[in-house]
Amino acid sequence: MMSNYSYQEIVEEGIEVCASCGSANINFNKNNQDQSKPIEHCFDCDYAEGLATCMPNDLHFYQEAKETLNKLQEV
Repeated sequence: MMSNYSYQEIVEEGIEVCASCGSANINFNKNNQDQSKPIEHCFDCDYAEGLATCMPNDLHFYQEAKETLNKLQEV
C-alpha cells in the first residue's frame, strides 16, 4: 500500500504511469516531451486522464513500467 512509503521513497522509487491503462509511455516520462499534448498524455491508450504512481510492491505493473521507462530514457 502507498501508505507504507515515505514521500522521499515515492519520489525516488515511484514511476509515473497512465491512470487509464497503467503504461509508463506518457509524455511526463519522455526526455523530449511533446509540447502540444498534456503532460499526462499516454501514447499507448491515447488518453490524458491523469497520472498514478506505480511503486515497487506492484509486482506486475512496476516491472513493466520500469522497462518502458528505461526504453524512453535511452532515446
